[in-house]
Amino acid sequence: MLYSQGSLAERLDNLGDTMRPPSDDATDTLPAAEKASHEPSPGRHKRQRRRILAALAIGVLAIAIGVLVSWHFASEVLVPERFGSKPGTTVERLPPGQVVLSRSEATQRPGIYGLDWQTGHAVVGEVLGSKADTVTRRLCVADGYMVAGMKVTLDPDVYVGNPTQALGLPYSSVLYPDELGPMPAWFIPGHSGTWAIVVHGINGNLEGDLRMAASLHRDGLPALLIGYREDLGAPASPDGLHHMGLTEWRDLAAAASYALAHGAQRLILVGASMGGAIVAQFMERSPLATHVAGIVLDAPALSWKAILAFNAKEMGLPSFLALPVEWAIGARIDADWNSLDALQHPSAFHVPILLFHGTQDKIVPIATSEQFAKELPGWVTFYRVANAGHTEAWNVDPALFQHRLTAFLSRTAGARETAAPSMGPCGAADAP
Repeated sequence: MLYSQGSLAERLDNLGDTMRPPSDDATDTLPAAEKASHEPSPGRHKRQRRRILAALAIGVLAIAIGVLVSWHFASEVLVPERFGSKPGTTVERLPPGQVVLSRSEATQRPGIYGLDWQTGHAVVGEVLGSKADTVTRRLCVADGYMVAGMKVTLDPDVYVGNPTQALGLPYSSVLYPDELGPMPAWFIPGHSGTWAIVVHGINGNLEGDLRMAASLHRDGLPALLIGYREDLGAPASPDGLHHMGLTEWRDLAAAASYALAHGAQRLILVGASMGGAIVAQFMERSPLATHVAGIVLDAPALSWKAILAFNAKEMGLPSFLALPVEWAIGARIDADWNSLDALQHPSAFHVPILLFHGTQDKIVPIATSEQFAKELPGWVTFYRVANAGHTEAWNVDPALFQHRLTAFLSRTAGARETAAPSMGPCGAADAP
């Protein structure tokens, strides 16, 4: 078919128009009705704005909730707790010489524990039997009125009162000078030139150290059981917060200076839970670390990041959700996370170390102790304590704990048992 030159030119021009991108005023050539259909309606603009604003509001709310939740969990670590654990165990029955408790993972554990309630205290021993909902334990000592139906707290600290009241040990209350003011401590005398300094965990007190004090006394070591900043009866931190060992180590250093000025030739440092973190910071930072002959640790807080991640998992959350809590902690106390990880500083711990950690610990992961022992072969003697919860290495088998401690102290401090253990009504070694 033949085309005229003009008609072909028109066709090519029309084809070019269809391939050319539309100009800004392309709609001007559209009929009015079609042009109106291409313009967004005012209602559509409003709906889009509402969606954007709703999305922004949800995002801001999620961030705010995340900040509040992170701040809350940071407070669990940093803000001192003055009131202790809430009662969570029920006394079901009281047969002669026994107590029947509501069944739980804690009440089924072997060993010796305290029972606390508002107006009294008891000590319970081995498990005598268990049923679907109850556990029967030996009732060793009871001070106060206990009846069926009352709520009590199972307490791994076991003893209450001062060393004389609880264990019949001679002691004196002392104040050791510290940068924040006089710090309280109990001094239990011994015959060795090597002193033990015992550092309790977060929100603990001197009574919590009495289990260890009895064992140390049997091995002849003088023991200084110390309080530190934010303890009841001790000076407060300037900001009123715990610092996970980053500042508390200076209180341990002050206690070490006191011991060395009062006859100590060498030191054994003993730390449980955050007390272990305080000992670790002391070893990393204090020039007095050269006086340390050995270290004893129970469930030590050796890596705070690992602890936060572990607790997130224990709550059924992904471990990465610990990151906002780390941020909240860092924002409040300027945390040095590298320093708070003892696994990053193995050279600071080239002294003999006796390390215990319970396999049922739900607070501090046993994996950190396992890694610490692996990083320091030849220095660490490590015991995984079956069936023990957090800082319960002594509780599940006091006689075995004593045997292991005595063997360690005989190597590091020349200690020896000053008396054969006499067994109490619950099977624990009584104080001489």
